[in-house]
Amino acid sequence: MKAKLYDKIKILMDVPGDFSDRIILKDTVGTIVECYENPEGYAIDLAIPNSRLVGGFEYENVVLTPQQFVVLSREREIVTVSNQ
Repeated sequence: MKAKLYDKIKILMDVPGDFSDRIILKDTVGTIVECYENPEGYAIDLAIPNSRLVGGFEYENVVLTPQQFVVLSREREIVTVSNQ
């Protein structure tokens, strides 16, 4: 699998919303909330800028293939602290 649960991603192309008629624009940032193995796919919560809303964003959930996004960071990496 290309990505992991809770990875922060950026979409590489315009994609249709799964639960609305909106087109979500390239470069929108989101977080992986579910991973699927066969076929490989990822449910992603996307933060869509909207200055008319408190907080400045509205949210959409889409299922994408690995070719439709790039991983920006690993949000839940565990940091080991050594007491030496």
